[in-house]
Amino acid sequence: MYPSQTVKEFFARDTKIPIKFNQNVQGLGSLIGTDKTKEILKDQIVEFPFYIAKELVEREISTLQLPKMFANDVMNALKVTPINMNLRNYCPQFYTFASDYILLWQVVINREYQLYGDERQYQLDLTKINEFSDILKRSKIDRAVEILNRAKRFFEDHNDFLEKLDDEERKMFEEQRQVCEETYVDYTKICTL
Repeated sequence: MYPSQTVKEFFARDTKIPIKFNQNVQGLGSLIGTDKTKEILKDQIVEFPFYIAKELVEREISTLQLPKMFANDVMNALKVTPINMNLRNYCPQFYTFASDYILLWQVVINREYQLYGDERQYQLDLTKINEFSDILKRSKIDRAVEILNRAKRFFEDHNDFLEKLDDEERKMFEEQRQVCEETYVDYTKICTL
């Protein structure tokens, strides 16, 4: 946290996910800025920065909920047209955040399986995670191929495309662009007689 930032500004920068509280919790209401009593009630769904939500979920104070950025419409769009998706609108580190979310999701279902021993539910949850992961992997590969292809095209404007990329993808584009610029040969100048 930077000295000039308030606590609320610091929390606002991090990607938030919804969590549902399993019990009343004193003192956290002031962090979300809406509850003057500083108490969060049982069954209340609140969005918290991921690192705080992760701790609350791991300590079984709250239950993990699906963020809007992974809703069915977003995942379907990633299946169909991953290249056209503006991931930056959802999260500046979309794929990194998605992998962190998957890891937390796996912790939750493993804990539930150990507590309740429901093999059928465990297999259903694992199937959901695998489908979710597959969509993300395929979309990331498709987007990476497009990024590498566009990085080679020096004489085109890529600003609209770059705005759709998350931070990791932008870095990939810049690195590939630099490699292409270093190895570029203008054959029209070499072949002139």
